[in-house]
Amino acid sequence: MTRGIALVLIFVAASASAQNRYTPTAPMPLGDRLLTLPTTHMPAAGTWEIVFTHRFNQSIDEGESIHSLFGLDGGANVGIGLSYVPRRDLQVALMRSNVLDTIELSAKYLVLQQSAALPLSATLRGGVDVRTERETDDAVSFFAQAIVSRQFGQRVSIHAMPTFATDAGRAISDGTGVALFKHAFNVPIGAAIRMTPRLSLIAEIIPPNGDLPDSIDADLGWALGIKHVIGGHYFEVLLTNSSATTTDQYVTSTFQGGGFDGGDLRLGFNIERRFGKRR
Repeated sequence: MTRGIALVLIFVAASASAQNRYTPTAPMPLGDRLLTLPTTHMPAAGTWEIVFTHRFNQSIDEGESIHSLFGLDGGANVGIGLSYVPRRDLQVALMRSNVLDTIELSAKYLVLQQSAALPLSATLRGGVDVRTERETDDAVSFFAQAIVSRQFGQRVSIHAMPTFATDAGRAISDGTGVALFKHAFNVPIGAAIRMTPRLSLIAEIIPPNGDLPDSIDADLGWALGIKHVIGGHYFEVLLTNSSATTTDQYVTSTFQGGGFDGGDLRLGFNIERRFGKRR
């Protein structure tokens, strides 16, 4: 009898230990995006989120900076988006950018979530960008991403997003906007360092696309910013050399027919707000 009880206790302890090894690691409070690039994070089922993105077009050192308030007086690329999580491993989203009146529809599926037994998190994301502005050929881009992240405790995380897109990038032909790439591939990367429980330092890098025409010079795309979390709000302020916000805009390492200039310094910000359940 005693031996039987001991075996049951051993079995229960072993089962609990195995379950603990697969208990998901609590994610750092980064939300659905780093700054522009997506994360592997999946909110709780039933969560709604609205997001506003803002990228000033003018570099802060362009012209007489003080008279343009370091670019704040110029125009901006603005986006507004809405997402919903119908089940714990699936998120659907709609985003609208004023650049070529682009509408982005996407879905993200959680494949793996980091735990003691699994060294990383992984999601699959796919969708379509539709440019609805007039005089635009090749107006539809399809894209697919594999988003992978590795978190080190609650202080540091690194991210990679191998991304493929069709009919991406913009060029002008006979006064009409056309696709620069029939097929484009890139691997943007990002990292986050948690400075305080609510404040994180974020960095993103978009490598130059090796298939760019010789007529277009493209430096490394980059963004550096801070993210502050208050309840269901995510506030992000950033400095970047790119105005891109949607997938078709950043995957080619160009924007509106020109390459990223490593010396450009553009200000930007994001505001995200979650409703309903959140995690």
